[in-house]
Amino acid sequence: MFLKNLYLRNFRNYAEAQVEFHPKCNVLYGDNAQGKTNLLEAIYLIATGRSFRTMRAEELIRHGQSFFYIEATVVRDMISQTVKLSFDGESRRLQTEANTYSSFHHLLGLLPSVLYAPADTELITGSPAVRRRFFNLHLAQSDPLYVHHLSRYWRAMKQRNCLLRMRNEHDLECWEIEMAHSAAYLYTAREEMTAEIKEPLAKAAQRLSGDKESLELRFAPSYQPDTYLSQLKKSRPREVQLGLTMAGPHRDDLNLFIDGKPARLFASEGQKKTSMAALRLAEWERLCRRVEGTALMGIDDFGLHLDAPRQQLLCSSLDQLGQVFVTTPDHFSRNGWKLLEAAHRIKIESGSIA
Repeated sequence: MFLKNLYLRNFRNYAEAQVEFHPKCNVLYGDNAQGKTNLLEAIYLIATGRSFRTMRAEELIRHGQSFFYIEATVVRDMISQTVKLSFDGESRRLQTEANTYSSFHHLLGLLPSVLYAPADTELITGSPAVRRRFFNLHLAQSDPLYVHHLSRYWRAMKQRNCLLRMRNEHDLECWEIEMAHSAAYLYTAREEMTAEIKEPLAKAAQRLSGDKESLELRFAPSYQPDTYLSQLKKSRPREVQLGLTMAGPHRDDLNLFIDGKPARLFASEGQKKTSMAALRLAEWERLCRRVEGTALMGIDDFGLHLDAPRQQLLCSSLDQLGQVFVTTPDHFSRNGWKLLEAAHRIKIESGSIA
């Protein structure tokens, strides 16, 4: 599967642009603030239905305009499909070959993808909510039932929290049963993902660190699925006072360990960046296995992540991937990144495809 082409109108700093992509490595290059990351953001939006830079769709509209429009051709199993999405400041619209939707969520799974960006170190240093988003986006791209149970759990938990704030304990049980049912599925999916990513993560970490570091991901749930329902009932008196649910999938965490030590406490900046590169490569491998296809890989600001030796190690891994999108300043030819030199190069200049 791959993205064949993309058309943008009024998206970020692009008034209008059209670009063709190669099924393998594509390098988006140019000076800073020209629109390289904006183009990668549009690709990610097509793949996942969301931006990796903002939660506000209004920010994606070109300054002074009232809407943005994106059209893309996706090739999957040798079949081309046209995808169109737009936002006018109020309403979202997604159109595929056969259907029209009022949400971008239906894009999930159409073009599975992984993105490695400078902000990824927040997976180590940021709040548990950042790591839960990592869980959720990865699993949502390969498991429609995960999306169903995540939505169902959140709906039931919001109803329970509302009743807690009203100090109404009599009507809680039906929502708690629904929460426990979906929480069991979410727990299993997250636990399986953590276990399945263990081996590719260890291998990627060894490769990128030159066999100097080991890397491990550990799931840290806030509940046990077999006792969650009784836990909810037991915690009612305290949670009535707080007005919220204290344990469940919405409080789970994910911890990264380097050589057996918590990365959050002991990792250097270089180790954090290397760990994130290894995690994204491992995530890509697991996603490909789950969707039985080749996922996309995006790398924003290629030269910013790692020191020169580890850049070379990462670069040597790219030819083993499927379709890749790399953004980098106009100096890659001087850094000896031979694979990038041979890639399909797209120059970005002032919001245009030069």
